[in-house]
Amino acid sequence: MSDVQFNPSARNSSGKPAGIGAVIFLILFATPFAGFGLFAAIQGVRKIIAGQIKDGAILCLFGLFFSTVGFGLMAGAIFGRKKSKQTAELQARFADKPWMLRADWADGKIKSSTANRFKIYLFMGIAFSGIGGVSTVFALPEVWQKHNYPALIVLLFPLVGIGFLIAFINAWRSRKRFGDCFFELAQIPIPIGSVLEGMIQTGEPLRLENELHLKFSCVRRVTTGSGKNRSTQEKVLWQDEKIYLPQAALNQTGTGTGIPVHFKLPADQPQSFTSGDESVFWRLEARSKLTGPDFHAAFDTPVFNVAGAAMADEDDVDPTAALQAPIDEVRREEHSRIRVTDGPNGREFYFPAARNIGSAIFTTVLAAVFSGGAILMHHFHVPLIFPVFVGFFGFILIFIAFSLWFKSSRVTINSSGVRAENGYLIFRHVREFAVGDVAQFALKTGMTSGTKVFSDIKLIKRDDGDSFAANKEKFQQTGQLPPLKFKIDDPSGITVASSITSAMEAKWLAQEMNKALGRDAKKASAIL
Repeated sequence: MSDVQFNPSARNSSGKPAGIGAVIFLILFATPFAGFGLFAAIQGVRKIIAGQIKDGAILCLFGLFFSTVGFGLMAGAIFGRKKSKQTAELQARFADKPWMLRADWADGKIKSSTANRFKIYLFMGIAFSGIGGVSTVFALPEVWQKHNYPALIVLLFPLVGIGFLIAFINAWRSRKRFGDCFFELAQIPIPIGSVLEGMIQTGEPLRLENELHLKFSCVRRVTTGSGKNRSTQEKVLWQDEKIYLPQAALNQTGTGTGIPVHFKLPADQPQSFTSGDESVFWRLEARSKLTGPDFHAAFDTPVFNVAGAAMADEDDVDPTAALQAPIDEVRREEHSRIRVTDGPNGREFYFPAARNIGSAIFTTVLAAVFSGGAILMHHFHVPLIFPVFVGFFGFILIFIAFSLWFKSSRVTINSSGVRAENGYLIFRHVREFAVGDVAQFALKTGMTSGTKVFSDIKLIKRDDGDSFAANKEKFQQTGQLPPLKFKIDDPSGITVASSITSAMEAKWLAQEMNKALGRDAKKASAIL
């Protein structure tokens, strides 16, 4: 695999261990923090012994904070160099097998990335509640007496700390209830275009009360900017979802529960890799709402181009089919407002306006915040570029919110052709296509909100489909997608329905449209 571009260490892309000079520099940089922390802590203890409780407590608190930072940086430098040397040795040994660089991938047993969140929540909760809380207790009386009410913003620190502590309690309860969760792979690595098979194992028995949602996603992460302007964005390139019934017969073991997993991977998505500020990873998630803490596990899986690997067959039987909820039950459970009827004009698919109330409200609030921010900036004579920039995003959000509230779509398919109608309040736009001019209906990833992906259905004309196939062949991937400005995963076509919340329902709708058109329904089984 000469095209492998995976690198687990973004800081050390050359494969060489960090130099001793860098370690010495970091230790010297950390020394003042550690020294000041020790000095402040000693002085604080002396003041407390002398009866100056207030001043001594503050000094001890700041001493603890600075010494923790200083000695933490020193330990990180020393252990980081040791880890870097081990990584460099593995890179040299497994140059053509990058999945061997991660111990859990090499073992085929991946621990859930949500497992250690409670530790992070606890640390952040103690930090904010301790430093912010103590400072607030000592400063609040003086602030209140001087009527310096804007200074009450310091109350945000203990409030944030309490929020982290609540999150810690929930995460700790979840860990105690379900134990350690692992995903055991059936094959290592998972070849692009093949099948993800394996078993999610919980440390304690899992008793479903509601549906179990399984999602498998290919996510592209790009970091831009530097310093305070540094930001990271994630875009879901592909996603598939399965929903298991509450009464699904999961594999119950003596100490836990086994959840079988089976997903077919597309052949036209990138492999796992990290290169500088860009990376692609494949994430498996399992969620279920329960009384008490909900069940949630997430796993980063090794997906790579493997020469000679067997590709998934469209006719392969899904061994988890018996566990999955029927589409009618899924639509009923999710209160789908999309209507599918058979009438004199053919099969009709109606997508009413305001069917995604939560998304519409959230987008409307965001639009109001951005637009109001732009107006305030202009009112206070902020340099013009800032209100223009913020206002531009506000305008886009207003348009999206308007579409979510007022756009409806209707697709009618019969033996002679396709009629696609989009409406905004009293305005209508109708397009008609002859059956011979339509290649298929296909799914496309639409807007995303975190890990939530909305699907669009596109009508692909025959000429568009041929052009897309030619571009895909011309720009064969080598582990990465082409530049963002040219996306071969976005074929030209006409969007006939958008913002479908359920991946299963979107897939079913596209399949039903292809059936009504007389096309192969399996062509719409994956999001483009």
